Amino acid sequence: MMASPSLSPLPARQRIEVLDVLRGFALAGICVVNVEFFNRPVVEAGEGIPPGLAGLDWLAAFLVNYLVTGKFWILFSLLFGMGFALMLERATAAGRPFLPAYLRRIAALAVFGLLHHILLWSGDILLSYAIGALVLLLALFARGKWLLAAILACFALSAVPELRLASALATPLVFAGLLALYLRDGAGGWRFPAAMLLPGILMLLAALILALGGRDGGIREVLLAAALLIALGLLAWRYGEPASARPLRAGAAIFVVCFGLLALDGGMRYVAPGAAALSAASATSEHGETASEAEARRLRHRERVRRSAEERQVLTQGSYGDAVAMRTRQLGERLRDEMGFGVVLVGVFLVGVWFVRAGVIANAHAHLPLFRRLAAFGIPFGLLLGLAGGLIATGRPSGVADKGYDFAHALLMLGALPASLGYVAAVVLLLHSRARAAVAFLAPFGRMALTHYLGQTLVLSLLFYGYGAGLWGMGRGAQVALALALCAVQVVFSHWWLARFSHGPVEWLWRALTYLKLPRRKLTRDE
Repeated sequence: MMASPSLSPLPARQRIEVLDVLRGFALAGICVVNVEFFNRPVVEAGEGIPPGLAGLDWLAAFLVNYLVTGKFWILFSLLFGMGFALMLERATAAGRPFLPAYLRRIAALAVFGLLHHILLWSGDILLSYAIGALVLLLALFARGKWLLAAILACFALSAVPELRLASALATPLVFAGLLALYLRDGAGGWRFPAAMLLPGILMLLAALILALGGRDGGIREVLLAAALLIALGLLAWRYGEPASARPLRAGAAIFVVCFGLLALDGGMRYVAPGAAALSAASATSEHGETASEAEARRLRHRERVRRSAEERQVLTQGSYGDAVAMRTRQLGERLRDEMGFGVVLVGVFLVGVWFVRAGVIANAHAHLPLFRRLAAFGIPFGLLLGLAGGLIATGRPSGVADKGYDFAHALLMLGALPASLGYVAAVVLLLHSRARAAVAFLAPFGRMALTHYLGQTLVLSLLFYGYGAGLWGMGRGAQVALALALCAVQVVFSHWWLARFSHGPVEWLWRALTYLKLPRRKLTRDE
C-alpha cells in the first residue's frame, strides 16, 4: 500500500479569509496595548492605568484599558486554537500524520519565543502559546499510563531541592490529564466527574480540619480549590454530552473559573474582608488576611517594586547587553509563571477548536444569526463588566493593599472573553455586509502576523529603549497614535509583499521548519 504523503502547507487560494482578517484585526489591537510596555516596565502589565495621567493621555489610557486590554490576546488565542483544529482536520481527512509536523511547529514557535524574549522584549507571548499548545496535545493525544507516570515522576523529583521545578511541571500534567478524561471520546460518563469530585471532597474535608485546628494560613486556597473541583465535577456530570460541545464547555469553564476565583478572592477582601478569616483563632490584618497571607503580599509587592525599578533603569540607561542579561535572568521566573497562564490559554484554545469543529468559522455565512447574537450580547456585556470594575479601581495603588484593584481587574478579565467573541462576530458580520472593505484590507496584514508581531517589537524597542532613540516616557496618546501609524505602514507593506511572495519572511521560515521542506517564495500566475 502506498504511504500517505506528508502534511504540507495550505495553498493561498484555499485559505479562510475571515481568519486572516481576524489575525490582522487582533494584531493591531495587540500593538496598541504593547506599545505602553515599551514605555513602562513589563512587570507592571495588568496593573491598570498608571497614576498621574491627565487630558488626552488619560483618555487614551482609559479607552485602551476598557476597549482593548485583554480582548486582543484572547482573540489571537482563539485564532491559535482554530488554526490547531484546522491543521488536525486536514491531516485526518487526508490520512496523514499530524503530531510530527505539529510538534515541529510548536518547537519552532518556542524557539522564536525564547529568542524574542531574550533578545528583544520580555513581554513575548509566543513561548506561552507553545507551552499551551503542548498541554493541549497532551490532553488530546498522550496515553494515560505515560501521562500518569510523568505526573508521579514530577512529584518524586520535586523532593530533591535542586529539582523543585519538577513540582511546577506536575501542574500542567495534572491539568492535561483531567482535560483528557473529559474531552476524549467515551469520557463523558462517570470518569471525569469522579476524578474531580473525589479530590474536591477530600480537599473540602482538609480545609475544615485546618480551620478547626486554628491553622493560620492556606485555608482559603484549599477551600476555593475544593469548591472549583466539586463544581466542575457536578457540571461535567450534567453536561458531558454531546461530545462535540465539550471543547466549548471546557474552555469557557476554565476561563470563567480561573478569573472567577480571582474575582471571588479579591471581592472577599474588598467587600467583606472579615469573611476571609475562616478561623476565629487566625491572626488577621485589617484587610481580612491571615498574618502569613499579609506577609506574602508584602513580599510580592517588594519584589514587584524591585523588578520594576530594575527594568526602568536598565531599559532607559543601560546598554543592549545589559538588557539581554536582565531578560536572561528573568527567564526562569517567566517559565514558572507560564504554568498558571498556560491553563487560561488552553481554555481559550479550546473555544477556538469548537468554532472549527462545529463548522462555524469555515461556513460563517450559514451561521450569521449566531454571530449577530454574539455581537449583540458579548460586546456590551463584556465591556460593561470591565467598566463596572473601573468604578472600583482603575489602577493598582502604590502601596501593599490593592484597595479593590484585584477585584476590579478580575471583573475586567471576566468580561474580556465575551467581548472578544463579540469582536470576532462583528468582524465576521462586516465581512458579510456591504461594508466588507472596512475590514477585508486587513487580510494580508493577518497573513504576515508573525513577521509583523516580531517587527513591531524591533521597531518599538529601537524607538523607546536607551540603546535606541531613547524616547521612553512618550505620552500615552502619542503612543497609541504611533502604534496605529506603525500598523498602517505594515498593512501597506503586507499588500506590497504578498503581491510578489507566497508568505511573509518569518512565516516562510516557520513553514520550512514545520514541514521540513522549503516552501515556494514567489507567487505563481494562478495565485
